Amino acid sequence: MAFATIVVKKSSDPSFVLSTMADGKGAFRFEGLAAGTYNLLGSYIGYKSGAAESVVINAGAAENKPLTMALAPDRNLLKEVKVTGNRPFIELRADKVVLNVAESPIAQGGSAAEVLARAPGVIEQGGRYQVRGRTALVLIDGKLTNLGGNDLAELLASLPSNTLAKVEVIANPSARYDANGGAVINILTKKNSAFGTNGSVSAGVGAGRFARYNSGLTLSHRRDKLNVFGGLDYQRTKQYRRFDSNRVLSQETRIDETNYSVTERNSQTARINVDYDLTKRSSVGLQIRGITSARETSGNTNSIVAGLAGPPSATNGLQTNGTARGFNPTISLYYRTLLDSTGGELKLNADYLTFNKRFDEQYRNAGYDLLNEEAAASALRTYSPANNSVASFTADYTRTFGKATALEAGLKSLRTVTDNDIHWENLDGGGNWLNDARRTNHFVYREYINAGYASVRRPLSKKVGMQLGLRAEHTHSGGESLTLGQVNQRDYFNLFPNVSLDYTRSEKQQWNFSYQRKIDRFRFDIVNPFLTYISPYLYYQGNPSIRPSFSHNFSVSHSYNNAVATSLSYGRHTNALATVFRRDPATNILIQSEANLSRATTVDANVSLTKQIGGAITTANFVGATYVRFYSPTMPWLNQASVGVMASSNNTVNLPKGMRAELTLFYRTPLTYGAYSFRAQYNGSIGVSKPVLKEKGTLTLTVLDPLNLQKNRYATRAADVQAYSLDKTETRFVRLNFSYRFGNQKVKVIRMRRTGIENEKNRLEGAVN
Repeated sequence: MAFATIVVKKSSDPSFVLSTMADGKGAFRFEGLAAGTYNLLGSYIGYKSGAAESVVINAGAAENKPLTMALAPDRNLLKEVKVTGNRPFIELRADKVVLNVAESPIAQGGSAAEVLARAPGVIEQGGRYQVRGRTALVLIDGKLTNLGGNDLAELLASLPSNTLAKVEVIANPSARYDANGGAVINILTKKNSAFGTNGSVSAGVGAGRFARYNSGLTLSHRRDKLNVFGGLDYQRTKQYRRFDSNRVLSQETRIDETNYSVTERNSQTARINVDYDLTKRSSVGLQIRGITSARETSGNTNSIVAGLAGPPSATNGLQTNGTARGFNPTISLYYRTLLDSTGGELKLNADYLTFNKRFDEQYRNAGYDLLNEEAAASALRTYSPANNSVASFTADYTRTFGKATALEAGLKSLRTVTDNDIHWENLDGGGNWLNDARRTNHFVYREYINAGYASVRRPLSKKVGMQLGLRAEHTHSGGESLTLGQVNQRDYFNLFPNVSLDYTRSEKQQWNFSYQRKIDRFRFDIVNPFLTYISPYLYYQGNPSIRPSFSHNFSVSHSYNNAVATSLSYGRHTNALATVFRRDPATNILIQSEANLSRATTVDANVSLTKQIGGAITTANFVGATYVRFYSPTMPWLNQASVGVMASSNNTVNLPKGMRAELTLFYRTPLTYGAYSFRAQYNGSIGVSKPVLKEKGTLTLTVLDPLNLQKNRYATRAADVQAYSLDKTETRFVRLNFSYRFGNQKVKVIRMRRTGIENEKNRLEGAVN
């Protein structure tokens, strides 16, 4: 009887219970039993339970006790009763928000970026994510991605949502997490949790203005001590982007730019997990994941220069064609062992990842001076290889003292290197490409972080619990421009305490009060001092003198009946990181950069409600208000701020015959902070899923943003510049996705299975250009 359940009980101790599961041939084994008399019970659905004779284990030398159990078919079975249940897409828990990606029809056939866009309280701007006004670390399976800005956006757009199990949004992470950022977004990929051999295949098609495709295959095998899981996924997308910008310079000159581009992405994701139980207490594992991506972009930008009144004085047409190739392999090893019977556990993790990218792009300009009736043409191209690597080692120890006191402690060492070799060339009159020394640069950034942490949690009374944590981090960093021969180095050591108090007023009401000190580290590309070409009148330039920002964060939260959750948080930041703009008066080019401001204040208030209506409808609703204000005596235009309100609603309906429908809505009021003033945003999506092929298959139809409402409209300000922009990336799509599960679908699932890899805590770092 393959995979039957066997339970052993001790006659003299009713609390002694052990259980195991038979292998594929019906064999089972218990080891290390103390002397005494034991009874065994076997069970399997559709069969009568069978009890073996009592087994006596004598003290002294080890001995074998072979026995056979037989289970008889139960001929008095009732008619089949099928009980099905689905988790909601959004679960609002006391310490985090969980997105159950596999339970969402809308998520099927999409990307990780689309999933994060639906997370309550999460705001994305330029590849930088914030949760309740705090910068968030984006982790994949608990590991840093080493990316930020556009590169993080590219990675998440290339990661298929079909490979994701869930997403955790943690607003107040404990000391075991890196001190960088005030929040954590942890993307967890699917793992195998069932005995036997099984798998699934999926395929999908979609269309917006262009067609898109996706496909995937997963295979898993689990038996005895070995667990192997792997998969391959392919995704092809193609979408347009429209970007319009109207800039007023010194109340004298107006520059209008209109850009239309089409980007095609092809990505392949391969992954394999191997777990092996060395003993009953120890296990080891290996995880390998690789993502390859290819991107092709073509576009046109038309620019007009004019006075505030009157006809244009100059026009410019820019044609852009570019390709990007990326490869992101990750290798992780873990060892986990239980040290004693009191629950002491040690986890060791070693991780290594690289992100290699090659970016090639050509620009062809055609300008015309209307006043002088002169035409000019030029060509510019870039090829930019980037090689980045991250190596980390962590050791985490947990132990429970008595019945309530818990200790967590650990060490971590992290080494990160980004190497960006950016080449720019101009085409001369003879058709030769010549090096552009103004833009060409080779920049290497290295960062080493060594950290240790300890956290203790214990009750103070029946209703009050306290957690105290302290994290210490020493950072050594250095940015080297091989082109200029300049080196900037920095060393700093900091302590990051956190305190949390829980108060249980009743079974239905709980309160939490917390304090945390955090650091907000800059992206790696920010320290690169060279200019990066974006358009004829827009450049980006790094700041090698940038420093990290530190903050003190306070929050209070309340939950009622596991349905209503409210929170209020306040943060005070020093050396606050902010985006700034300045104009080059000689060329009228707008230059975007990053700077440290004296301080900043953030205030956030959130209310969430989850409710099940009539057993068939589950609704999760979120409303949050955000206020962010910077303080800068030298740039007073950055001190502006307003309260922005964001609301989202996710609703699922269980329909007859196993069908499910999902509707999601989003709205954000205008919001002003720093150099940006955003206008309102809103969108909605709907999806329907239906089981087919005897419930082994699932067919899903999704319509994203059916009214094509999603767009980003905002204004930016500088000393003598006002800009109004419209950024519209294609968001209206229809997708049809099919998945099919094969293999033994009646296998029994191990209820408690976790690895050191899944619980690894690392931070997101940096970006490359």
